Amino acid sequence: MPTPAEIAHLLRRAGFGGTAAEITTLAAQPLSQTVDQLLDFSGAPDDPQPAFLTDDSLGDWEREYMLQQWWLDRMATSSCPLQEKLALFWHGHFATQNEKVGDMMLMYRQNSLFRHSGAGNFRDLVHSMSLQPAMLIYLDNDPNVVGEPNENFARELMELFTLGVNQYTQFDVEASARAWTGFNTLDSDREQYHFYATRHDSGMKTFMGVTRNFDGPAIIDYILSENTVKKMTAARFIAKKVWTFFAYSSPDSTLLDAITQAFYDSDLDITTLLRTIFLRSEFYSSTANQGLVRSPVEWIVALLRSLGMTAEDTNPQWWMSDMGQQLFEPPNVAGWKNNAYWISTTALWARANFARYLTWLANDAGFLNQVPGLSVTDGVQAAFDAFDIDSPATATRTHLQSWLTGQRAAPGQWADWQFINLITLTMLSPDFNLA
Repeated sequence: MPTPAEIAHLLRRAGFGGTAAEITTLAAQPLSQTVDQLLDFSGAPDDPQPAFLTDDSLGDWEREYMLQQWWLDRMATSSCPLQEKLALFWHGHFATQNEKVGDMMLMYRQNSLFRHSGAGNFRDLVHSMSLQPAMLIYLDNDPNVVGEPNENFARELMELFTLGVNQYTQFDVEASARAWTGFNTLDSDREQYHFYATRHDSGMKTFMGVTRNFDGPAIIDYILSENTVKKMTAARFIAKKVWTFFAYSSPDSTLLDAITQAFYDSDLDITTLLRTIFLRSEFYSSTANQGLVRSPVEWIVALLRSLGMTAEDTNPQWWMSDMGQQLFEPPNVAGWKNNAYWISTTALWARANFARYLTWLANDAGFLNQVPGLSVTDGVQAAFDAFDIDSPATATRTHLQSWLTGQRAAPGQWADWQFINLITLTMLSPDFNLA
């Protein structure tokens, strides 16, 4: 049976954390059963199109803020948190910026695709992603026509989305760009995909040494199915990126070989890859436990869960840009990095400012107001429990107990602020900022 600490770790990585009750329940059953439950999205709540996306009285920037709130609240409350965590991964992998797309309806549709297809077959996901207007517009395949091929999408399809660097030549980019001509959006409605046969280059193309009349989707099938060498390359590229997102950076070659082979043998089934990762002993190692800093989105969602608040009420989007992760606005087509990427003076100040704002809201709601009646030891433990910090570091516990002792000895009103400041310090503790 897994230990409670292992279950707590799994729930943080395959979602946004778990309560003590959830951890106790899941620790009493085989790990494989818990992993299968996490991977079962059949009971996930529906995600009907939000009404505000068709409200003509709103600007697109207002819709963007509202959809950010909508998704954060969904992450915090979904009964299938792994579905949302996986959608967040694909949002950073198949990155598009609304700053360029300029239409939150298209961003929502892409988000819905990641939610509903993100655990299926990778090849199918790539096919669907490639024909969505958000991607067609963002990587300039919308104006890609015969005689004037645009290479942006053709290049990123290989370098960032499927194969990685140094796995193709410039000739391959040029051939693929020709293959993707005519795969545009509808002239009269950019919110719809449309294939224009008259804009498609139907001539012979030599792609990765093979000459035939390739079209865009056939390029995907060649990379991810027909050419088994490239398929294995793609399997390794995606397996490493998924491991890095959920576990830690730089997995050794033996580990990477194993999860890659499982992914390849399943014909690139993402659920199989995730199950393989979550059942590896290395996923529960000390390296994994200390391997990731929570991204701003993960940190915010964990806070909302612990405090019982909503994004609609707390407006985290006001701080997220300075934290370094604004939903629907990744920095570029390469998406977000991790760990050190989130640690800068600006980013940490933004977390501190948001934490302090939440502190006042939590204080008004009476959160942790039992602390003054508890001993120092119990008061600090109450804070750990409130924020689902299951295994706090000795140093964190010692520092908070020392601080709380000093706070209680402070003169006058400062002693009354003990539970207020304890909320802020716990939110900013290393333990809560680690995934």
